[in-house]
Amino acid sequence: MPKILLVGHDIRLLNTRTAVLKKTGDVSYCAGSQAVSRVETERPDLVVLCHSLLEGEVEEIADVVRECCKPTKVLMILSGRGAEFPIQDEKFDAMCLSHPERLILCVSELVGRDSSSSNTYDE
Repeated sequence: MPKILLVGHDIRLLNTRTAVLKKTGDVSYCAGSQAVSRVETERPDLVVLCHSLLEGEVEEIADVVRECCKPTKVLMILSGRGAEFPIQDEKFDAMCLSHPERLILCVSELVGRDSSSSNTYDE
């Protein structure tokens, strides 16, 4: 079963997303400040970055994943209102709106494929 790490600041959102995604893999979550150490020690198959993170945190976490865990995929969740900061597509394997059905589809595809092409799941 794939290991999935959710990263964000809103504990309510993290709990909800954990419940939504538990059929797609072994899901755990942490705050942005813990993400780098968790990624380095746990080596998850997928890191899901919540829109509640700050731009600098998103970039740092994505960069660490790219440096230390090349097989790990990175998914950026966008809020329904749109991006709060400019997003660099090349840092992510995919971007997805926060709707539960789209999130499940995107996560399922990411943990089940080898392609590293960037995709957006926006409807």
